[in-house]
Amino acid sequence: MRNILLFLMQAILISSCAPRAMHGEAQQAIEMTDCTLSSPGFENQIDAKCGSLSVLEEASNPQSRQLKLNIAVVPAIKRNPEPGPLFVLVGGPGQSATETFPALYSTLFRIHEKRDIVLVDQRGTGKSNPLRCLDPEDETLDEEQVTSLLKECPVKLNANLRYYTTDIAMQDLDRVRSALGYETINLYGVSYGTRAALVYLKMYPDHVRSIVLDAVVDPNFVIYQDVQEDGQHALDLFFARCEADEACNSAFPGVRSEFAAVLENLNGSPADVTITHPITGKPFEYTVTRAAFTGIVFNTLYSPDLVAMLPLAIHQAYAEENYAPLIAQAFMLDAGLYDGMFYAVACTEDAPLISPSDGDGTEAIFEGTTNALLEVCAAWPHGEPPPVVHEPVSSDVPVLMLSGEADPITPPWHAEQLSPSLKNSLHLIFTGMGHGNSGNECTAKILARFVESTSIRELDTACVGSVEPPPFFVDFSGPKP
Repeated sequence: MRNILLFLMQAILISSCAPRAMHGEAQQAIEMTDCTLSSPGFENQIDAKCGSLSVLEEASNPQSRQLKLNIAVVPAIKRNPEPGPLFVLVGGPGQSATETFPALYSTLFRIHEKRDIVLVDQRGTGKSNPLRCLDPEDETLDEEQVTSLLKECPVKLNANLRYYTTDIAMQDLDRVRSALGYETINLYGVSYGTRAALVYLKMYPDHVRSIVLDAVVDPNFVIYQDVQEDGQHALDLFFARCEADEACNSAFPGVRSEFAAVLENLNGSPADVTITHPITGKPFEYTVTRAAFTGIVFNTLYSPDLVAMLPLAIHQAYAEENYAPLIAQAFMLDAGLYDGMFYAVACTEDAPLISPSDGDGTEAIFEGTTNALLEVCAAWPHGEPPPVVHEPVSSDVPVLMLSGEADPITPPWHAEQLSPSLKNSLHLIFTGMGHGNSGNECTAKILARFVESTSIRELDTACVGSVEPPPFFVDFSGPKP
């Protein structure tokens, strides 16, 4: 929970065959052995082939440290698979592909029937020289202590942080592609993974067969640069949906004004609360500041499943000064980020492009998110933002883009900026939905058809209009029957 509260910044049977070499390139051999992929909270235990590829941390310096990139290949179920595997690029920045994949498996199962799925832990995550600053199990630190640890972290990491950027990670990815013997690949990127996919497309266009971008980070996107406007828009859509919903409006007719009142109260007097830890069951003490409150709300807006309880949580905070329902949400939002890798990327590729706000923060609800990033990044080493990350992209490679109308961090306008230069693309918008829209049956079928045909013209997308967010809770027993 601490990671969610402080970062405020922060959005899968199986054959026993080894990966098949598609073309005879000169390549470093990768020895693959049987392994199982799993992730806490998910029942899926996925059989795979795992191995590693050694790369130099600094490619141009033969004396630099060697990194072992952790690789997993989930071989296609089909005995004779289709030639283009699916490479999965996950979010953050800072998520591990091998750790995140079990949560994505049901979405990608149809694709996996015919194609290998390849997972590479980006350098700085998973088992690829993981970069951590904070102990995920330690929830006793307050925000000031956490900020101090993050600012001191670079000197404690076993890494030259200048070489953990997206462009270098995509060089790693292409070395893996070549070593496994694949000529052309399909890319599936989620959130920050869409930035990575687009950078790969710009660097290695001849090796890309198709791309799926879910929660689109366009080349002009800068982490938290537009968070106030985009977050406010998502919040307004939430309020409007509750007000238009008979059950929600009846149960919480003043949700908008109650939210404003909680903000006002916390401005002058943070709330010290003791709640039962929703995971350990032990008493948990926490000081709810205005920034902590808005941070949890902002992150809740990512997930429609959690937004369903947001009116009730706001009402409890207002009427009972009961912050437990809202704080409990934060425990369900841990994205499993390797925070050292997050800051290595964000402090080089994004923070230098952000201008600090001149305001006092009392009007801008989500402004604290940007300021927190800038404060930490001021203490981190970084080079110039790699030009390829933010330079325009132009391509006729088939691209399918997915956006949630109510996404607080990558709303649809980011994908719309890309559409004109991606000449063979289709953009699908899910009404009322949040960050990431591949986790439903409708999208799973569309993705499978798209990767099979690589044609946006043959896709039946009628089901997109039937995808709706879950109904609002009217009390602790759930939605109105």
